[in-house]
Amino acid sequence: MPDRYTYPDSEVLVNLPGYRDPAAWHEAETALVQIRMAELTDHPLPGDFGLDHLRAIHRHLTQDLYIWGGQLRDTDTGPAGTGLAHCRPEFIPAEAERIFGRLAAEQRLTGLDRDAFAGRLSWVWGETTALHPFRDVNTRSQFVFFNDLARQAGWVIDWRQIDPHVFAHARTLAIAQDERGIEALLQPALLTVADAARHDELVDHMTEIRLEHLRPRPARPVTELDADLRRAIEARRSRLAPPESFGQDSPVSGIREPPLLGL
Repeated sequence: MPDRYTYPDSEVLVNLPGYRDPAAWHEAETALVQIRMAELTDHPLPGDFGLDHLRAIHRHLTQDLYIWGGQLRDTDTGPAGTGLAHCRPEFIPAEAERIFGRLAAEQRLTGLDRDAFAGRLSWVWGETTALHPFRDVNTRSQFVFFNDLARQAGWVIDWRQIDPHVFAHARTLAIAQDERGIEALLQPALLTVADAARHDELVDHMTEIRLEHLRPRPARPVTELDADLRRAIEARRSRLAPPESFGQDSPVSGIREPPLLGL
């Protein structure tokens, strides 16, 4: 919605190239951010996987577009059309310290088996989705951040196995309920780095699918997304026992059966 980041009476974000037509702006933003993402695929930014690291990634991705790249937002936001709200701006620093402090305490998820890694990564990703620290380009920044985190922890996410629309729906559900949908989608798509290295086409494919998995807007009825996500969760349940909790106050304490949002 229009706010101080947008042109007057417009939803177009004030941008350095000066685009004001929504379609032209969206096309340019998509292309420019994709170029910067390709750079980070080949040359990941060093960091400790804390908030400053995420901010550096966001700054790199948006450097051609926005003067506020890497800056924490100061307006309220929420997933469009859902009635949900992201973290209030004044609470972002404290919430980021809680989330990324937990991640650091867990040794950035290194040394975990597939089940434990999937559960913990899903918790952090869901919490970071709710945090939504920037005015825009959050999903793409998280995509870079968590793929880098996974690789450093010894895992590669095979995105060919994950429907981007269903994954976006799972992230939205993580704001309102829990991250079990994220975990159900990620767990079967994990490959060890060693296995991935034996499949060079996966690494090449990672570049090709970047845009497909970014900022997806459900083009299918939410009832269908719910059904797909339920099937993933049931498949996950049938394969394995629930993952161990990320922490005592983590919502990952077992796979539960509350109704999905049906947003």
